[in-house]
Amino acid sequence: MIGRFFRKLFGGGTPAPQAKAEHAFVAVAVEYTRGPVNAIVAEEVEDRFYRLLLGVAPSAEPAMSATEQVAIRRVRDAFGAERFDVSTLPRLPSVVPQLMRSLRNDDTNSRMLAEQISRDTVLVGEIIRVANSAYFRTARPVTGLPQAITLLGQNGLRRVVMQLVMRPILRTDTDPTSRAAGDRLWEHAERCARTCVFLSRPAADPFEAFLAGLVSQTGAQTLLMELDAAGLAQESLSRPFIAAVGQQIERLSLHAARHWHFPSRVVQALAERADPADAGARTPLGRALLASSRVAMLDVLVENGLADPESVLLATPTQGFSQERLLAARDELRAPAAAEA
Repeated sequence: MIGRFFRKLFGGGTPAPQAKAEHAFVAVAVEYTRGPVNAIVAEEVEDRFYRLLLGVAPSAEPAMSATEQVAIRRVRDAFGAERFDVSTLPRLPSVVPQLMRSLRNDDTNSRMLAEQISRDTVLVGEIIRVANSAYFRTARPVTGLPQAITLLGQNGLRRVVMQLVMRPILRTDTDPTSRAAGDRLWEHAERCARTCVFLSRPAADPFEAFLAGLVSQTGAQTLLMELDAAGLAQESLSRPFIAAVGQQIERLSLHAARHWHFPSRVVQALAERADPADAGARTPLGRALLASSRVAMLDVLVENGLADPESVLLATPTQGFSQERLLAARDELRAPAAAEA
């Protein structure tokens, strides 16, 4: 829920104890000032996360099968080119672009924002609900939209709007498999957005960091449906195939951000993450997004019993963050939360 995410943005919930993972990660002992930690390589984190989305078991197969090669060519033909059919992408509500422009304009006042938002009754209800959540602890209930807008502020308002928009894009109810994948994708989006804000400080704009993290997996559901049509549900999928799927999801998410005319720095960060020829993300936001996506994946895996709770993403030069910083990002996700609204 959006109110829960606001609390997590400023202090994450402590996860319940998890069952021991059925399949152990390949871990490396790394000495750190607070003692040894289980550091896991990024490739292993991504492999396990995408297998969780697809509902397939681990595999040590080093090469793609003929069926996988056909499937990945089909995906690349459909989504790999710059001029693919944008009608396959989810559509943003018409109020969002206009509202985003207004929120970036310092001359826009609360009355003008309320007038724009009032055209969407669902958005009005959600903004008032968040303003009444435990995080804001108002002395009296918030009943009007102008009061809620003043309380949330521009950054808070933008976050509410984008979460309300992105949640149904990631969480679909077409079938049980898509629904389960959507739940994991939304868990990742919440964590990635929050971690991206944390890791990009103070170099990047907080809302742009939040937005980059929130939209980092928007291509997943479209691509998962394409794979389902290819009939790979019962296959034992190879590691190279899973890696290729992850790469295509990143590229499709980049296409979506461009199509939606998101801020240029957000698009650039997504482009850096999606470029396999790039030796490492170049901009501060690009580096933060790359690391945040993997930190968030690992946290989702821990929550689903697929990694040890003490594990942490292994720091590498291409990610641009020390082991200490990545450990701090992990711990920030698990900071105590305010009481549920």
